[in-house]
Amino acid sequence: MKTTKNLLYIALAGFVLWIISELLEIFHGGHTPDVYYVTSVHHIFACLGIWGLHMAQARKKEMLSFGTTLLISIGYFAIIYFPIQVMNSGLGVGEFITANPFYKIPFRMIMVGYILFGIAVIKIKYYPAWTGVLMLLGAILYSTAMALKLETMINIDTIIMSLNIIYMSYFGLAKLKSSH
Repeated sequence: MKTTKNLLYIALAGFVLWIISELLEIFHGGHTPDVYYVTSVHHIFACLGIWGLHMAQARKKEMLSFGTTLLISIGYFAIIYFPIQVMNSGLGVGEFITANPFYKIPFRMIMVGYILFGIAVIKIKYYPAWTGVLMLLGAILYSTAMALKLETMINIDTIIMSLNIIYMSYFGLAKLKSSH
C-alpha cells in the first residue's frame, strides 16, 4: 500500500515534469538544455511512477497491466540519458534518431505499452474508462505526430497525456485513501 502510494507520487512528479518540459520547449521555441535535463528527469520518474498506476489497479491480477507496465518501464529506462545525448550531439531529435535508429525500439515500446495499458485500464475498470481511451488515443496521436514531425501536435498531445496520467495518479491516491 505504501509502495503504491509512493510510486503514484513519483508518477505525479514525473508527469508534471513532462508538462514543464513541453512548456519550456514551446516558450523557448525549441529544445534547450533545460528542456533536455527536465525531460531526462521525467524519464527517470516515469520509469518508476508507471508502476504506481499498475499497482493501484493490480488487485485483479491482470497480466495485461503487468506486461504493459513492464514494457513502458523498460522503454523509459532505455531513454533516460537520451535527451542528454541528443543535446551533446548538436543534432535535432529526429536527426539523432536517424543516426541512432536503435532508439526507435524503446520509443515504440513506450507507445505500444501505452496503447495496451489504455486497453488494460478499460478492461480492468479500476480507473474511469475514459482515461484508458485517452491514453490509447494519445499514444496513437503521439506516434502519428512523431512520424509526421508535427512538433506542436507532439507538445499538445504530451501535455494532454501527462494531465491524464496525473489525473489517474490522483484518482489512485484517492481510492487508496478511501479504502482505509
